[in-house]
Amino acid sequence: MISHRQPASIWVLLCVVAASSLVACAKDVTTEVTVALQRQVLGAAPQGVRPAVWENVQRFYMTRSYAPAWIADEKQAAAALRVLRRAPEHGLPLQAYLSPELPGLLAPDKKSIAENLQYDAGKLTRLDMRVTAALLSLGHDVAVGRTDPSTIDRRWKPRRTPPDLAASLAQWTSGSLDSWLDAVRPAHPEYAALQKALAAAHPQVGSEAGDDDAARRIALNLERWRWMPDDLGERHILVNVPAFHMAVREKGQPVLDMKVIVGKTDRATPLFSAPMKEVVFSPYWNVPDSIAEGETAPAAARDPQFLARNNIEILRRGGGSDDIVDPRSVDWSDPEGLKSLAFRQKPGAKNALGHVKFLMPNPYDVYLHDTPADSLFERQGRALSHGCVRLDQPEALAKYLLRDNKEWDDAKIKGAMQQENERHVALQAPVPVYIVYFTAWPRADGGVDSWSDVYGYDAKQAAAH
Repeated sequence: MISHRQPASIWVLLCVVAASSLVACAKDVTTEVTVALQRQVLGAAPQGVRPAVWENVQRFYMTRSYAPAWIADEKQAAAALRVLRRAPEHGLPLQAYLSPELPGLLAPDKKSIAENLQYDAGKLTRLDMRVTAALLSLGHDVAVGRTDPSTIDRRWKPRRTPPDLAASLAQWTSGSLDSWLDAVRPAHPEYAALQKALAAAHPQVGSEAGDDDAARRIALNLERWRWMPDDLGERHILVNVPAFHMAVREKGQPVLDMKVIVGKTDRATPLFSAPMKEVVFSPYWNVPDSIAEGETAPAAARDPQFLARNNIEILRRGGGSDDIVDPRSVDWSDPEGLKSLAFRQKPGAKNALGHVKFLMPNPYDVYLHDTPADSLFERQGRALSHGCVRLDQPEALAKYLLRDNKEWDDAKIKGAMQQENERHVALQAPVPVYIVYFTAWPRADGGVDSWSDVYGYDAKQAAAH
């Protein structure tokens, strides 16, 4: 036992020895954690960690030779906490990434992380992995979304190429980690503008139902931007279904916009992207089988003059030729016989496609087109078509698309729209078309335009979010 009368130098020596032992212990546990991390990372994913996230966790630690990233660096641990707390800025639930006890583990009061966990290598290993998985989970959801759009509509596919989250997190841990989410989020200015609008609405969430609804709607639309490709093309066409609106945009700015009619709720216009390649003047309308079977054939059976009155002709399928069939020879009571027939509406004023259509190859046989029913554009809700998109100003779109083709001046376009024969004109360069579903859109003044959830996708997405 050392008496209190011992020289002060002995106390100093003891303190130095104790401190040295503590440092040695800390170094030893870091080595142990590195070994344990390698063993854990090469194994199966912990419960609750998604496969895509776990793959990034593995790659992250491989780039670090399995050295821990957070438990031995209190500044990095504090930065990780700040990043996780930013989840609500992106419309994402904080509790999905930051559990209540994690801040206390990463920022213990007056202790180091290792000391707080009593230099237990197992606990420290699990904590380091837990933080990494939480960050990469948040990064994944900010970058490409928390929800799979096909769960809302099986035809709706994500189109953004995921960034290399493991490599970017490894890079940003050696710099300013606070900027990492900004580096992986969608770069579209609309995303950043919706974030600002969400920040304005979020402090009031919960105080009034209307504010809560506004914040929820913005969050859902932020998610949809994560499904969009980074590069929409310097020139592209955007059809926003809930807004019943189409815009041609150059460098992100609208240069032509117009009202549109979209599919009925039971014939929803699919959400997809495809390159527009062709303008067809005075088009035939090849009646889809579903419409022919459910509408055209029954109408022709009831009324012998229906086909002539609507300028519709019947073709025999197969054989490689368009053999026209006399309606009087058709047995309308024979369902199997009717399957060998196709219906086609000839060009003209009554044609369902109007005077021009715009083709973009896609598996849904959806295109943009004119319509003879102009009065329908005066309605507020315009979910009225069988799935294709009807345009309020189709001639203006044709002029825009053919503006670089000197052969096609305004007079020639107008004439081609009134002729009796169908004519195809290939575009000099394809124009990307995006049919999208945004119920909230940022305005230049900082506000947000919003529209009704015409297909119920907001509700479905909120349930899956």
